Amino acid sequence: MSILSVIKSIWKVINLIREIFLNLIFLIIIILVISGITFVKEIQKKETVPQKGALVLDIEGVIVDNTPYSDDFYTLQNKIRGTKINTSRENSLFILTQKIAQATNDPNINSIILKLDNFVGTDMTSLQYIGKYLSKFSDAKKPIYAIGSNFNQSQYYLASYADKIYLNPQGAINVYGLSANNLYYKTLLDNLKVNTHIFRVGTYKSAVEPFIRDNMSQEAKSNTSRWLTLMWDNYLNDIAIQRKHAATQLVPSTDIMLSELKNVNGSMSQYALSNGLIDVISSNYEFELDLISPNKVSIYDYQLSQGNEQSEKNKSKPVIAVVFINGTLTESEDNNKNNKIADSRDIIEQLQKIRNNLLVEAIVLRVNSPGGSVEASEAIRQELEAIRAQHIPVVVSMGEMAASGGYWISTESDYIIANPNTITGSIGIFGIIPTFEKSLSSIGIYSDGVATSPLSNISLVQDLPQEVNQLIQINIENGYNTFISLVAKARNMTTEQVDKIGQGQVWLGTEASKNGLVDKLGDIDDAIEIAATLANLSDYQIDWQKHDDNWFDAFYSDISTVLPRSVAEILFEQMPEVKQLRHQVSLWDKFHDAQNRYVYCLNCADVR
Repeated sequence: MSILSVIKSIWKVINLIREIFLNLIFLIIIILVISGITFVKEIQKKETVPQKGALVLDIEGVIVDNTPYSDDFYTLQNKIRGTKINTSRENSLFILTQKIAQATNDPNINSIILKLDNFVGTDMTSLQYIGKYLSKFSDAKKPIYAIGSNFNQSQYYLASYADKIYLNPQGAINVYGLSANNLYYKTLLDNLKVNTHIFRVGTYKSAVEPFIRDNMSQEAKSNTSRWLTLMWDNYLNDIAIQRKHAATQLVPSTDIMLSELKNVNGSMSQYALSNGLIDVISSNYEFELDLISPNKVSIYDYQLSQGNEQSEKNKSKPVIAVVFINGTLTESEDNNKNNKIADSRDIIEQLQKIRNNLLVEAIVLRVNSPGGSVEASEAIRQELEAIRAQHIPVVVSMGEMAASGGYWISTESDYIIANPNTITGSIGIFGIIPTFEKSLSSIGIYSDGVATSPLSNISLVQDLPQEVNQLIQINIENGYNTFISLVAKARNMTTEQVDKIGQGQVWLGTEASKNGLVDKLGDIDDAIEIAATLANLSDYQIDWQKHDDNWFDAFYSDISTVLPRSVAEILFEQMPEVKQLRHQVSLWDKFHDAQNRYVYCLNCADVR
């Protein structure tokens, strides 16, 4: 073959690649145009939906504190996917409760229907907050109905607020208890010959256990069992109050449950009816006949009234800014909002803008984080310190968890409010550095060289010198002393008192209230009221801080967002073990602390 033929062949390949690339860009443009047209039509359609009758809480996916995208984004996404149900959807807790609050006083809304089959779930703190607003709706003499083919524990918690619970004849109430499990990798790392260097302070600081053990330590089991049992008792107490039955009747011991199930020939629906878990065994058709109104409006179509929020008078009102800190604290370079990462640089930029806004008189910091990098946590704390130096009060509202770095940040506040089921504490610190010299030597690769001192000879392909180990451990101990000193100053304790409840121990909100880590049990509404009191405000507006939507990044940074996925795939992704594995593996990539110091509660695992 001549050189000219080779060149021609190469050119053909290059030309083919060019054509494919240009066609792909053209296809993306077409999709965007079609999406935009579809979106406009959808918005127009929304405006014509009758805002009267029964408000249907047909929640899809999960409920979180703050979503990166609006409901319109998910509408457009579903149109592109060609699906009507999106169980990977994230719903804003506070938009949801604001809609329920509006419906409570809306004469056009006469009832609520809880239709929760596509609701994957959420944490206990969020469930209790929604329950509070459902109770207010019920107190307004408006009925609540719940219908389902099956209820998981999150679904049933909300359903317990209904005046009547309907269950499909072949359905079940799956309320069995809570569990919290971790995955452990010691043997895997040994097999891969990864040398994992661990530095920590805290008897109970089990965040590093997955990397150095194949099972949970007895200390971690004891600590987790204590708060998990308390959380389950809170769950049972809440549904018992709503259902007006004893918790032991609703959820008896396993032996009694199996025995009673045999008595009804294994019918889960009949068992649920006999034990007071539900009120009616009913098909969907029979349920529809029971309703007081034929008209229905989905929670997604029910629009929040803007009122006079944009009036000149309101624009000059004092502001209480609500700032969200969600996810692992790091100085991340990854802008994908689905990674559950709290980028300290973004948060600091947000806080600086608030500090320079003359209308802002107080801040409510909504913390929902297991912690992360010491550097990131401290950077945020210092910005909060600057805000308080300007006599702007900061009130912390703790969500599902505010542990380790989440608590580090919370020390810089005037008041801390936690939910009874908030996971908090975990006051401890650790460092982790993997080296791969054994892995490389097993395939014949070695590293060697010279250094002017042992401290300069740090490499991921060489074992850490003993002097480096000592340096990092001393630094970790200094970090722990800094942590307990911050807590002691903030909570008016001695460092000895903080150390006693520190050492990496995890506490629920009720326990944290007793041992002095929080000021009051409550929710974000209480935090806003206290912030107003501290700022001497009687008339104010609330600014719920949000990042600007970037729909293009959302669709095209990860092509999987526009591809249809099976329900099985989505549910698989929601399994605690899968989420945990993805999360733990990502730690190697997401932790960027310059001194390898982390205040992180990895054992604050997903509870199910």
